Amino acid sequence: MFLHSDTYTPICNSVINYVIGVGDATSQFLNVVFFLSQNPNESLSGRSYREKHKPFWGKMMLVLDVVFWVFEREHCKKSHEADLDRAAKFLKG
Repeated sequence: MFLHSDTYTPICNSVINYVIGVGDATSQFLNVVFFLSQNPNESLSGRSYREKHKPFWGKMMLVLDVVFWVFEREHCKKSHEADLDRAAKFLKG
């Protein structure tokens, strides 16, 4: 039995959201374990944007923005905004 074309979109969206969630969790893990962040809920890209005034993080932001340029412009800035949104939702309970 083949899936009807109307069912592809919800399935694709679910897969895409899952992959984005895994990527975000991986980024948070790398930020804490390898870059010794004190904030386990901050992504590597978000931290790069937040600390862009420091030489290392400014270069990291540039590298990450170039790597993710294919998917979105200003990746690190958008990641930082997503980190802030996630924190605000957490605080609201």
